[in-house]
Amino acid sequence: MKSIEKAIARISIMLGSLVLIAMMMQVVVDVFMRTFLGTGFPATPDLVGKYYMVAVSFLPLAVTEIERRHIEATIFTQKMTGTPRKAVFLLGFVVALIVFAVMTWGSFGEALKQTERGAYIEAGTMRFPTWPSYWILPISFALMVVVLAIRIIQILTGQFDDREADPLEEIQSHVMEAD
Repeated sequence: MKSIEKAIARISIMLGSLVLIAMMMQVVVDVFMRTFLGTGFPATPDLVGKYYMVAVSFLPLAVTEIERRHIEATIFTQKMTGTPRKAVFLLGFVVALIVFAVMTWGSFGEALKQTERGAYIEAGTMRFPTWPSYWILPISFALMVVVLAIRIIQILTGQFDDREADPLEEIQSHVMEAD
């Protein structure tokens, strides 16, 4: 299970990094062209809005769960231990899995529809295809479904580590390792 999580994290981080680099390079080229040539790089706002920002926002979704970085409201559960605590986690993961499965299904249907019709926008004098950007959401949501399924299996098999993630403690431990 850990190898699946690592693969998902690596793929998500790699794709997210590539998207950020591509976006940065395109914006720099666009600004340079606008400043020195009087016209920008074609379709930059469309690419940034339809592709880059969607990918940067949703691709890391599964990584946030792998790293336990989602917001947790623990005010009512922080004193719980043992089976009740695991039951709360299980319920949360099952509900989240259902929600993300529905979002995967819905966004997959929309991506298919947009792909079939060859969705595009007109950017200046060119047609800019937007249908590939519709696949970012179902892929991101499907990765999250896989991670949530792994979490449910971990709880049911007793492998889930239900300790609260403390970002400050992790930062301090990384600083100590560097010294």
